[in-house]
Amino acid sequence: MARSAAGPVRRREVVILDLDGTLTDEHGNVERAFTAAGEVAHKHAGIDAGRFAEAARATAQQAWWDEAWIDPLSDAFGLSAWDGLSEDFTGTVPALDQLRSWLPDLRRHVWSLALQEFGISNARLTAAVGDTYIRHRHEDVRLLPGAAELVEQLGRDRRLVILSNGPADGQRRKLAVSGLQDLVLDAVISTEVGFAKPDPRAVALAVHRAGGNTDVAIVIGDTYDRDVLGALACHVPAIWICGQEGQTRPANSSVTAVDSTGEVLGALQALEESPG
Repeated sequence: MARSAAGPVRRREVVILDLDGTLTDEHGNVERAFTAAGEVAHKHAGIDAGRFAEAARATAQQAWWDEAWIDPLSDAFGLSAWDGLSEDFTGTVPALDQLRSWLPDLRRHVWSLALQEFGISNARLTAAVGDTYIRHRHEDVRLLPGAAELVEQLGRDRRLVILSNGPADGQRRKLAVSGLQDLVLDAVISTEVGFAKPDPRAVALAVHRAGGNTDVAIVIGDTYDRDVLGALACHVPAIWICGQEGQTRPANSSVTAVDSTGEVLGALQALEESPG
């Protein structure tokens, strides 16, 4: 159910779409990848798959944040430990060179340490669980309910651009695997351009890539502090996919809150039909 305050509206010809959590099931993708790695550990070493997946997640988080230089990079570009275990960060700005060179050591450390928690020290198994995680992260990309219909319908007569934080190679792969790539005009990704949401340059660049202007744009995303604040910084309205989180944020006449991706199209149509 959409929750919005009335205000001047017009047709939004330029639609800026977030990717993870808005169109693709990023949380599910990560969970399935760790579970698959756990199943490999169970098959070859008899380790409980669920316990291994849990241990690997905790180990990855700890290893990621143990490096003091990671914190500012993660915040600046919207990165996670899950990205570090699966993406190569190709096509990224020079600021990420140190991260890119560190990735092989990170992966060996995480998977070997997770196995050691169960008394296992095996280089081949370490490589196998890591490769399984990467394969599932890359191949098992699923759209959220309503996402395909939303993009297909909006793309018929509007200009769509993906605006996403995260590793460029991983985000572009998601677009290709999910079938979204051919339905949008372009993608603006933080690690390629050198800045991330909520930096107002991110939304401004996405609007520019669409060949439009902010007066006819709208941002659709699931993260208030990234998507919504980035939109508001450019004076662009937003549709926020918030679930119950919307109850904890103050009302804003430029923000329409919905519970799920499947409700976005109806909310946009209602917004455009409401009196100015």
